[in-house]
Amino acid sequence: MLTIHGFPTNSWDWGWVCKNLVSRFHMVVPDLLDYGLSLNAKSAVCTVRDQADMLEALMKHKGISDVHILAHDLGNTVVQELLARQNESNLSFRIESAIFLNGGMIPELHRPRLAQRLLASPIGPWFASFIKREKFLQGLAEVFGKHTRPEGEFLKEFWPAIKGINGRASFSRRIRYMKERKENADRWVPALPEASTKIPMFLINGTDDPVSGAHAADGFEKLVPRAKVARLPGIGHFPQIEDPEAVCELVHKFHDCIVEKSVQS
Repeated sequence: MLTIHGFPTNSWDWGWVCKNLVSRFHMVVPDLLDYGLSLNAKSAVCTVRDQADMLEALMKHKGISDVHILAHDLGNTVVQELLARQNESNLSFRIESAIFLNGGMIPELHRPRLAQRLLASPIGPWFASFIKREKFLQGLAEVFGKHTRPEGEFLKEFWPAIKGINGRASFSRRIRYMKERKENADRWVPALPEASTKIPMFLINGTDDPVSGAHAADGFEKLVPRAKVARLPGIGHFPQIEDPEAVCELVHKFHDCIVEKSVQS
């Protein structure tokens, strides 16, 4: 199983579910380019296509030809590019199934927070340099569910995962994916329903997420009627952290169904 994390953190997000899922899957848990421990010495902007290229290279390096995917946030968008390539018979490995957590797969349903909009604006580099750590973390906590928000020392643990090895200067580079989503909507949005005719797809959605919660789940369900959708009331943008037990249970049930259908066929 290949996991693909989102903005603004890194593969650390998956620590809450990997201990469970590794009992069933060989887990591949990379940091995306410019995130976490993925050094960006040239301070280059890494596009969604760059991220997809990196994952293709990683699969080739590890000798993996077939994967199941679990993605979140920006990771969902990267999967959309990978699916578009697979739909074109132009992907170097095979995606067998895709599970999405909260994310802006349909651009017009994405509701970015003020901090995201500022980072994506012309003043993004300045904003990243001067915003206080506590203020940034407070904004992050607000996309969690009301009763599942990190606080105190737990909230502070997010900062190293957000800053990564490339520091604050990377924040405004990473956020460029929001613009890319709009620019590539004609390629990435149709990739979902087209792929759903060939592989099983599943959305696990924290409905209390102000960015991509219940409204995004409704839109996904209309766009991809073949896909399964599970809604988690009271959970926000990070289901894998807020309710890892529920996420793992849903992942296992989804894959049990895949195995059962495979045996029947």
